[in-house]
Amino acid sequence: MGVHIPSLLLAAAVALFVAGAVSASIGVRQRARRGTSWWLAAHALLVASLVLQAALPRHDIGGPLAALLALQWPVVMLGGLRRFYSRGAALAPAWADAVVLAVASVAVVGTWLAPFDAVSPEQMLGVAMLMATLYIATAVSRLEDFATTSTLKTLLGGLVAGASVQAAWLAFAFAAVPFAVAPADVGAAAMLATAVTALLATQLTPAMTHERQIAHLRASQRKLRHLADVDPLTKLPNRRHFHELADIALKPAPGLATVLVFDVDRLQRINELLGHANGDEALRQIGTAFRETLRRRDVAGRLGGDEFAAVLPRTREADAAKVIARLHARLDDRQVAPRIARVVLNVGAAQMLAGESLADALRRAEIAMTLARDENRRTADRQAPIAVEAAAERPAAPRSTQAAALNAIPIGEVVMDGAAS
Repeated sequence: MGVHIPSLLLAAAVALFVAGAVSASIGVRQRARRGTSWWLAAHALLVASLVLQAALPRHDIGGPLAALLALQWPVVMLGGLRRFYSRGAALAPAWADAVVLAVASVAVVGTWLAPFDAVSPEQMLGVAMLMATLYIATAVSRLEDFATTSTLKTLLGGLVAGASVQAAWLAFAFAAVPFAVAPADVGAAAMLATAVTALLATQLTPAMTHERQIAHLRASQRKLRHLADVDPLTKLPNRRHFHELADIALKPAPGLATVLVFDVDRLQRINELLGHANGDEALRQIGTAFRETLRRRDVAGRLGGDEFAAVLPRTREADAAKVIARLHARLDDRQVAPRIARVVLNVGAAQMLAGESLADALRRAEIAMTLARDENRRTADRQAPIAVEAAAERPAAPRSTQAAALNAIPIGEVVMDGAAS
């Protein structure tokens, strides 16, 4: 051949060493990731292989040692990828990598120690490198992150291209030997093809790390956005985010939407009887009832304190009554203390008018809710004397049994020492 193979091997070794050093320096400045040390070790051993092949191409020790150091690169590189992309299952288990490396090493070293006429040690090295490259290419294509990671797709393209060059070169070498290609050139070409693929990998490993950092940054931003948009207690949108989502939901047909406003009736009494921890649990159950009852296109949110709101797109006010009934039924299944302090929602509904803003519709719904709440309380107050008279006819319960009585009497009829609480 017209090219001086040892010089070409040394040039590839120098290029790979420089690229690996640059990649390592970038990794030092960034957060260390699992698998990066495997990549650096694979590149360093491949550099040593290229130097040995250039210095001692046919030496009794140099040739087999260089072959072993070159064979490790695809398998060790895959080991680093497995650790970097550690989620999910790959095509083959990790122990299969060791089996592939062991079989390839035994075949190459065995041919070197006990040569036979059919295949030279260099040709066996070329075949082993091709098989290892195809194995790692297949494994990379089956990693869970392959579909969403452009760097893995680029690496796969480089591996396939390298395997194609090696396959074409081996086909030509087997057909032309000993007329055109020397046996030593076959092994050197396999190492050079692997070195070129390794050079591509040294550029991709920092890109993989950068891609992972960007993914973590976006995940952190999503978490912060969630904390800023969602009420932590009820898991419903807070006031600001509710208005944002409601404006989007109302754009297609604002005149066909119904706005609902809720508040928890006598939440302070629930807190006094059961404690604030149970009051918070009641609010959590209200949020769960909203999420389980409303449709996907509906928007619900916590406006603050014990006040909630919901926007029902493409829903008339008459149909909204069915939604309210389902919400009450679901909340009844999630009562914190139904016999002591029943959680009841006061509801106001308003059909949005043409050209009306969401704020005006919410204001009308809140007025309707206030009127309904006052009417409900007046009704409860008119019924209260009846409960007091019925209680006065019964003997006073001993103080030791008053706690048990609280579990048996509804909240509107609780009597302590003959007087309504």
